Amino acid sequence: MTISTILITDELQRVLNQAARQTSNTAPLMRTIRAQMLSQTQQNFRMQGRPKWPALSEVTIKNYERLGVSTAGLLRRSDSLYNSIQTFSDATSATISAGGGNQSGAYAAIQQWGGMAGRGRKVKIPARPYIPIDINGYLQPEAETGVNQVLMAHLRRSFR
Repeated sequence: MTISTILITDELQRVLNQAARQTSNTAPLMRTIRAQMLSQTQQNFRMQGRPKWPALSEVTIKNYERLGVSTAGLLRRSDSLYNSIQTFSDATSATISAGGGNQSGAYAAIQQWGGMAGRGRKVKIPARPYIPIDINGYLQPEAETGVNQVLMAHLRRSFR
């Protein structure tokens, strides 16, 4: 079983392997992991990052003020990024992604990982990871705890 391209700890892999051995139908487990990942992502938006995302730059704040745009709620100005979050699961995987619909994949990626953007790629955008996966593919601590809890509950039910 895999969780998209997320790298997982040895302990989490051991539990995943044990869960796979205990049940022939892992689709319900993957649906629950998918829901957990979506919940963790929504929490990241509500909390404006865990840890907190970097604040808007002074230039961005001035531009927003000039345009009459609110500076409250990082990454929630139009909710298009939040609404572009998509999940999928099957019997062997749970996937979460962003950038569909009205939201471009490039915008979703630059917000998640950071990098250079704008005309001539002269503006440095800090990473504001909203999907609970770091640059190396590891789950953020809160997501790892949540997925572990899902797996442990699944194993407890399997042993009954």
